[in-house]
Amino acid sequence: MASFTELNTLATHQHGLLTAAQLLEAGFTKRMVAARVDDGFLQRRAKGVVQLAGTSRSWEQELLVAVLSAQAVASHRAGSRLWGFRTVDEEIEVSIRYPRTAMLEGVVVHRSRDLEPSDVTEVDGIPVTTPERTICDLGLVFPEHEVLRILRHAIAIELVLPRDVWMMRQRTSKQGRNGTGVLERVLDALPAGIDFCESGLEVQFLEVCDRFGIQRPVPQLPVQVGGRHLRLDFAWIAERVFVEIDGASFHSSPEQIANDGGRQNALVKAGWTPLRFTATDLTNRPGQCAKTLSDLLGFVQKK
Repeated sequence: MASFTELNTLATHQHGLLTAAQLLEAGFTKRMVAARVDDGFLQRRAKGVVQLAGTSRSWEQELLVAVLSAQAVASHRAGSRLWGFRTVDEEIEVSIRYPRTAMLEGVVVHRSRDLEPSDVTEVDGIPVTTPERTICDLGLVFPEHEVLRILRHAIAIELVLPRDVWMMRQRTSKQGRNGTGVLERVLDALPAGIDFCESGLEVQFLEVCDRFGIQRPVPQLPVQVGGRHLRLDFAWIAERVFVEIDGASFHSSPEQIANDGGRQNALVKAGWTPLRFTATDLTNRPGQCAKTLSDLLGFVQKK
């Protein structure tokens, strides 16, 4: 039989909660569980779910009670809060796979025909829909402008890649489900070509180009220089100008710096003109980035 220390460790990971199945697996009988409830060591919270005495209640605990009791997954507004997209929503909202049913007081339960194991992960010990799936589902509960804000935020912090959200939309739309129309319109509002972008910063760069009327570059252009196969973040092929986008953790070691220097030098030797922009540049100085780029492209075209 599992010790109280082992059960406490498990319950700590689950916001003070244990399931009947976990207690049985640990060696407890139903009679023993009832005795622990009677002596106050455990408190019944829902069918098949108990709470260790002395653990404080929270929104996360209430959500996990619903998830464990219904054998469900946190989703929609609850998923949005867990992922940090919004922090104001108090709804306890979960999803289960159709045709299963579940009725829980104070809980919004969605029955989904297309909820797959690949759509589920875990945040803070709570099973929850993936960021891509969560954003897709939010089209059911939030207006279009809010879903667009959330999607832009998720891309910017590199929690999702645009192409993965596109793939989620394509898969779920085959079921004719509500919400995918909102997501499709939201995706259409993003810059064209974002499915080739590999980070939120690259999407942000395309938005700067569109905003300031800069000719669209080719994203993720493969080139061969000096026998090396390289890939450029963005490139204007005719002008032989390329842009590299540097993240906050970019080039943290001397080896990375030396490697990039050799890469860039090889490209310059082959006739390419480089530009680099950082996250700070794109966020705080987008107009200056656009002017630098426009001036260089204009200069190259006049040569």
